[in-house]
Amino acid sequence: MNWIIKINLEVPSSPSSPTLVSVSNVLPLEQEICSNKISIWSDARISVIYLISDIPDYYPPKKRPKIIKAFQSVLDEPPIIINNEVYSLGESEFEKFVTSGTFVDKSLFIMEFMIFGKRANLIIRPRRFGKSTNLSMLETFLSTDYPPLNYVPDVKTLLFGNLKVARFEWFAKLYYKQWPVIHISFKDLRSKSWEIMQEDIKERISVLYEEHKYLIDSFSLPEDMNMKDNFIKVLRKETKDSASWTYALSNLARYLNKCFGKSSIILIDEYDWPMENARGFYDNVHDFFKTMYSSVAKENTYVDKVLCSGRAIFSDTFGFTENEIKYLLEEKKQNEKLDELRLYYNEYRTSTGVYIYNPHSVISYLDKDEIDNYWIDSGSTKTLVEILKKCGSGVKDRLKNIIHSHSFCKDKDVVESVGQDESVVSLDVELMPYLRYNDLDTKPEINSLCTLLYYSGYLTMVPGSLVGHTVKNVKLVIPNREVACQWILWIFEVIGMEYAKTNEIYESLFKKDIATFCTKFPSLYMEVVSCFDIADLKRGKLYETWYHIFVLGALAMYHGVEYRVESNHEAGVGRPDVRIIPIIQNKTVSITYEFKRSDAVDFHIMKQDTTDALNQIFDKGYRMSLPDHVKEIVEVGIAFCDKVAFVSARCLKRNKEGITTNEDWTVVSEWETGKVK
Repeated sequence: MNWIIKINLEVPSSPSSPTLVSVSNVLPLEQEICSNKISIWSDARISVIYLISDIPDYYPPKKRPKIIKAFQSVLDEPPIIINNEVYSLGESEFEKFVTSGTFVDKSLFIMEFMIFGKRANLIIRPRRFGKSTNLSMLETFLSTDYPPLNYVPDVKTLLFGNLKVARFEWFAKLYYKQWPVIHISFKDLRSKSWEIMQEDIKERISVLYEEHKYLIDSFSLPEDMNMKDNFIKVLRKETKDSASWTYALSNLARYLNKCFGKSSIILIDEYDWPMENARGFYDNVHDFFKTMYSSVAKENTYVDKVLCSGRAIFSDTFGFTENEIKYLLEEKKQNEKLDELRLYYNEYRTSTGVYIYNPHSVISYLDKDEIDNYWIDSGSTKTLVEILKKCGSGVKDRLKNIIHSHSFCKDKDVVESVGQDESVVSLDVELMPYLRYNDLDTKPEINSLCTLLYYSGYLTMVPGSLVGHTVKNVKLVIPNREVACQWILWIFEVIGMEYAKTNEIYESLFKKDIATFCTKFPSLYMEVVSCFDIADLKRGKLYETWYHIFVLGALAMYHGVEYRVESNHEAGVGRPDVRIIPIIQNKTVSITYEFKRSDAVDFHIMKQDTTDALNQIFDKGYRMSLPDHVKEIVEVGIAFCDKVAFVSARCLKRNKEGITTNEDWTVVSEWETGKVK
């Protein structure tokens, strides 16, 4: 154990100057710790020896409750935010993040992991919640140098000096730069075949061995030659022995133990990426990684802890707390945006009841000063889309109900509304203790599908629905507006609608053929609504939002490289229901939709409602704030009642460059449902 002692050294040049040293600095010494006393022999120069027991944080509290209490006192303090006035989106390397980006201090996670973490730990958080950054932070803090240090580095002079972990000096002296660390990521392996994926795995492991190439010098004894030979073969990718690759991490931990005399910390980022993306060769991938992970996580004397990108006492380590959000907004003088950010990016709750926000979306908002769907565009949903397409009708029916519920809530907290509002329903399911991705490849059942959606961040748990540690009969809902938009983008996979039929109708608007749209859209709507029990929708007060979901879901096909699909985003002095805005120069047509619910299936009433919708587009100035390359607008008003839809539309042409008002657009054509060419 490393203890800090204060001694007086009888040094001739300064006989009375006290010097603070560690035991390792006055070797060779022997030490005996008993009843808070240290006895040291073999150095006649030492005249006074005593523990610095009266200075806070120089030694660890003896009991776990005292450690937790010490942590809590620091947690209760204001957040530490290092602001370099740059938002490093996509950056996961800790050193770059903390020196050049905006970093919200999560350094107490290091203490949580090392003190309270189990031998094998699994982080369960959605993508972009800081897993990779925290693994990089762990490696930076723990990883020792080669050759091994013969002194204790000062944590306060380097990257961690301004972070909360540096407050605990006893911890820093025990752990800072004191551990051999193995850190590897399995993200973005090629997945066309098992052979191709294997080549990428070997390349990742070879690069890892290259980082620890200095170990070759430690194989100096005759009995070490076999280890040296195996190390070099893996380093150069020359070995044909499959076991050398399967046990590569375990063997590396053994080599590091020989060099440093300490067991390793193993950090594995994106540990399940290979299994998720193995199509047609899942069993090969599963068997390989099952053996690899077991070899490092189970009774390996050369491994101290394993962390696969879980939790102990700090629930706020991954994601931003509301307190941290407030401080970030205060720095931007945008405190008034808190309620809106809560609706869009909050509603994830940990097992301890802590609210956490999606950090990627919050940082993106701060960078761009615009609330948008950043998280859903930050990664592929290919696997989930494929699984949704394979769902049976019963599963799809249950999924569509929660989509309606979230849309009905509008500005209300959907999680809090469960049980308080009959219109807001949840998915009552049993979370599975483990998942095999190939079990989802045939006909997914609701429990396994919802388990995947929950751990991926597309569903959140209603507080109080988890009793003890049981995962039966938990209530899941869509967490926030941003994630709800992803569900709407999936609407056709969920309800099984064919894209081909909708393509023709919606494409007509980009061609400014409003007559075709006004004529064919009502028939399309009637056909789709017939797939549902409209009476049930009306009883649940959900019908008034169904048409919005239906249209927005159909427009999902356009959201991407060429167009941006917006729902209820600010424009002019209001929020148009849906806008499609071209984001490349050669696309010049923008489309605005406004919806109305009619009280009766009556031609005159529904026509007037669509007229009101078009007037709202004009009165609210929805034509403003369009890019300069937009030369034409198609404005569409749609009225709905039961299974009937009525459409009025008009095409406008821009007659002025730069910022425009309503008068700078000229109507060139108009049409409505029922009109004859």
